[in-house]
Amino acid sequence: MRKALLALALAGLLAGCSSVGSNRGADLPPPPEASQYRGEVGFVEAWQADVGDLPPDRGFGFVVAPAGEQVFTAAADGRVAAYAADDGKLLWEVELKHKLASGPTVGEGVVVLGGRDGQVIGLDATDGRLLWLSGVTSEVQAPVAIGNGLVVARTIDGRVFGLDLASGRRQWMFEQSQPALILRGSSRPLLLPGLLAVVGTSNGKLIGLAPADGKLVWETTVAAPQGRSDLERMVDINADPVLFRSDIYVASYQGRLAAVDAGSGRIRWDREISAHAGLAVDSSRVYVTDADNRVWAFDRFTGSAVWRQDDLRGLVLTGPALADEFVLVGDDQGYLNWLSARDGQLVRREDIGGIFVAKPAVHDGRIFLLTDDGLTSLRRR
Repeated sequence: MRKALLALALAGLLAGCSSVGSNRGADLPPPPEASQYRGEVGFVEAWQADVGDLPPDRGFGFVVAPAGEQVFTAAADGRVAAYAADDGKLLWEVELKHKLASGPTVGEGVVVLGGRDGQVIGLDATDGRLLWLSGVTSEVQAPVAIGNGLVVARTIDGRVFGLDLASGRRQWMFEQSQPALILRGSSRPLLLPGLLAVVGTSNGKLIGLAPADGKLVWETTVAAPQGRSDLERMVDINADPVLFRSDIYVASYQGRLAAVDAGSGRIRWDREISAHAGLAVDSSRVYVTDADNRVWAFDRFTGSAVWRQDDLRGLVLTGPALADEFVLVGDDQGYLNWLSARDGQLVRREDIGGIFVAKPAVHDGRIFLLTDDGLTSLRRR
């Protein structure tokens, strides 16, 4: 097990020059035959769109961003576009001069992207017009957070920036030490409007910053480095923290899954698990894709395991998303996997095409799927 984890860590470090598909181990079982899993799920394909160059690896933070009746995408070559969520009609498209590493995030009428060369870029959400360009200290590999006129961005060198949403001007910067070795990529900041900017770090800590000035409010250790080598001591928080009611749910690589009180940073419960792909939360459970590509459900109140799905271990999976009574995970063969939220059973494997570059996004009764072949939208029958 430990050797498998270390091999995956090394693959993550080299993500810039390899695809997620290269992470599959030769000793893993073959993936389930899709023909055996054709259960009815109540969704059908609505439309598809070509969104530009999307590198199929976990080192970049490209996502699909639904907002109202629109959905926004960004690509590595600088292409940014807005589509009508209902029918996929292209509303606007721009070609930026800057290479991109993450985004988009949409809020308060602005689309914000992260640049490869240390930029945060703001566009008008109505027409794609460039509003501002703000320089930061290094690559922005995770989507930013937006709220109450503030943009919170984390750079790969470990700094966190607070920028004015209207102008892009820097309001504050928080700096922390970085481990000698980290996974490529980082988690998206979580902004609790008027309260905290919450950031997962590469040294296994979750920090809460004051949004007004970036001062540290609390800090909690989700995972402490263990082992002798730098590789063994990697405890990056690459899975996006998720807020549900008054708790933040967070997972680290080679560390723990934890429920953290948003106000104090106190850990309510924790569970040993290695995860970096992502998690999702509903009123009773926390769903996690672990580093061995198993999908788990844990009790939200106690952290006890409810079920574990092992059938997809021969694949590289995205983090989970929730749609009706299903848990959705994409994989590196281009399939969307529908799991029963009740017991974790695999219900359906649906061929989408391409390699998933982001977890599925669910919004207003629609499902949006981003692969290196483009964007696919599903709707209810």
